Amino acid sequence: MQKKIRLYIFSILIFSIFIIFTLFYIKSFREELTIINNTVHSTLFPKNNFKSTYNAKLKFEDRPISKINGVILNILDENNIINVPMLLKSQRYYIPLKFICNKLNYTLDSSSNEILLYNDNNKISLTKNSYIKNSQAGSLRGNLIDANGTKYISISDIEQIFNLIAVFDFKKNSISLLDSNVNAPESSSILYSNKIALIRLEDFGCGDSNTIDTNQTKVKCMADLLYSEGIKFHLSWVPRFKSPEENFDNDLLTNDNITNVGFVNLLDYLINKGGEIGLHGYTHQHDNEKSGFGEEMSKDINNTVPETKAIIENGIETASALNIPISYYESPHYRETELQRKTIEEYFQFIYEPFDSSKDYIYKSDEYHLFVPTPLGYVHDSDPSSIIEGINNSNPNLLHSFYYHPFVELKHIDFNIKDNKLNVTFDESSPLQQIVKSLKSNDYKTVHIDEFINK
Repeated sequence: MQKKIRLYIFSILIFSIFIIFTLFYIKSFREELTIINNTVHSTLFPKNNFKSTYNAKLKFEDRPISKINGVILNILDENNIINVPMLLKSQRYYIPLKFICNKLNYTLDSSSNEILLYNDNNKISLTKNSYIKNSQAGSLRGNLIDANGTKYISISDIEQIFNLIAVFDFKKNSISLLDSNVNAPESSSILYSNKIALIRLEDFGCGDSNTIDTNQTKVKCMADLLYSEGIKFHLSWVPRFKSPEENFDNDLLTNDNITNVGFVNLLDYLINKGGEIGLHGYTHQHDNEKSGFGEEMSKDINNTVPETKAIIENGIETASALNIPISYYESPHYRETELQRKTIEEYFQFIYEPFDSSKDYIYKSDEYHLFVPTPLGYVHDSDPSSIIEGINNSNPNLLHSFYYHPFVELKHIDFNIKDNKLNVTFDESSPLQQIVKSLKSNDYKTVHIDEFINK
């Protein structure tokens, strides 16, 4: 009897030590996850020398350039519809740099190695792939094109450097460049914080609602909200949207049309407003399933190394050809096997999902890879209450990370074009608005996943 009691006590002791160790491990990771002087710190972050095993074969700089006819461009004047010379490259429209400068009253000086654009209020310096405006440097999304001695600039880059927003009308085959009403976020005065949050916009591909021009503009309005509040976010992108039952297969590398140009312009806009993009599979489906709903990696689907590599590499090739930077991978529905997971690790350092179902916190699988889950879940049925409840929970052992499907927000946004501006009505009780208010009232700092690095 005494032997059984001793064995029972010993078992309880071992179990207690295990629980304490586990809690200590989780707690130590969370306590060390801090922002100091706008830099995220933790001794448990992976090393900064990860190298992917793969180099994309399709390069943006090598993509073909073609002339485009029939697209109407409207610049800051509803009654002044202009048909200008236009080029297409990698689902981006380009117009002559001199033309847009003249229209916006900028002087263009290209007499030196750098190109200078200036007026009484601004000075902009351009190279082929970068810009400096008001001492702020950035990368051009489309780069400059030199065609027969004429320099062309993409609509995406015009938006960014001239403070405009492009609104597409697919039926009229037109683009309106309008004044942007978005204010730049105030510089953060917080020097130290351990209240960190991560936001991910989910299942984002050029299909369904994202093929509608007004919806693409509404997503820009969502980005404007996040940007103006200084909120960083992520976007899990499905590069090729398929719906076999509807005979729909939208490959952005082969289907040149204004809808896809609008979508890539939207990706550029999201990047410029603080978004960071990751791959969410390639088609997020198989057989006759629809993208976003179907499986793509599991124990029964694409369960060999060659099949898994093909999915990953097809996504990387699309991103490279379109000049879309990607920083993480998220497997569709988190269904990947250990073999598929290890294959993903050959290509990506950051995997935006749990390492496994038992580890609902940040997990470093080795010296180089980090798995970041979303313990707060996602917005169900347009009700953000569970997310807000999680944000309000100040438990330091809880990673305040969640995701949201952008199409849920669309019905809460309306807009019109008047006086050369995009006039937006954004319901303040919408799920995203409520989430933003909760993040701000609780003094959270949002971060990007690739900031979790041992610098």
